[in-house]
Amino acid sequence: MADGNGGARVDRCDPLFNLLGTVVQERGNGSRKEGGGRSSWPDAAHGVIIWLVSLLLSLPVFLLVYPHLPRWVLPVGHGWRVDHLLALVLIMAAFIVLVRRFQLAVYIMLVAGLGTITVTSLTGRYGFRDLYQDYTVLLSSMRGNTEPLPMLLQEEGPFPGAAEISAHIDYRDPVVRSFAVRAATTWFTDLDVPEEDAVLVQCFSVFKVINSNWRYVNDAQGVEYFAKASESTALLAGDCDDHAILMAACIKAIGGNVRLVRTTGHIYPELRVGNAADMERAATLIRERLFPRSARHATLFYHIDPKGDRWINLDYTRDYPGGEVMDEAIRGVMGV
Repeated sequence: MADGNGGARVDRCDPLFNLLGTVVQERGNGSRKEGGGRSSWPDAAHGVIIWLVSLLLSLPVFLLVYPHLPRWVLPVGHGWRVDHLLALVLIMAAFIVLVRRFQLAVYIMLVAGLGTITVTSLTGRYGFRDLYQDYTVLLSSMRGNTEPLPMLLQEEGPFPGAAEISAHIDYRDPVVRSFAVRAATTWFTDLDVPEEDAVLVQCFSVFKVINSNWRYVNDAQGVEYFAKASESTALLAGDCDDHAILMAACIKAIGGNVRLVRTTGHIYPELRVGNAADMERAATLIRERLFPRSARHATLFYHIDPKGDRWINLDYTRDYPGGEVMDEAIRGVMGV
């Protein structure tokens, strides 16, 4: 609405811009719309502030909620989690409504917080960098969850070709044993870990050695070829069953517990971690000490057997243990 001097009177001004935007509004008379509309700059700044505050509040809530959402995956790429997207949008929308509804209180707290951080930053006690680091640590700790996968089979049972595959897991062969020992001591040897986790960490070192060097090669057309583990130690190449056989043999050779899971079109090894407490301890090791670059913010997936033990996959399709498995029906599970 225009005033008598040809300027513009703001019908409703947010408290923050009453304090901070007066000069901008007075100097913006020449750039306002014809007819005395509101200036665009405060509106844009107001919208950006609301979105930023809503986003900062939404992320921690989303990270607490999303592990409990029903899985809804689109068959695109590795699978888009539609449930995650919808949850984040809904949470963000709810906070936008709340911030607009209680914007006076939100702006007062925002200005007070910024003022406090500015003072403590100038005094060298706590600055904006510290605030950013604490916020990222908060998000990381809340993101670090594990998620059980449904095991369609209630008991372990053989699958077609299990006997032949088992015969090729020659973990007692000196070549396999030598390769497994070298692989177990290639990575993470400088880490101080509890004795109860020593074998687990060595198994993860074997995983890293094999997966970082494995190259996929198909079998001949119309032929299902199973390479012995002693054969694959030199090649570090083959298809999924060759990888599973080598991984299982090496894990078995250094004292780990391993099994093979057969799906409709794939086979992959799983490592037994232990009970729920063991799984959480393993998750911390994977994210924070062993595979921080690839797994720090990753959800770790596992199966639970009838005894309550957790098993995480060591598939070649993932570069850290416990990555999401292919969404295929399980045909059988073979203990090694």
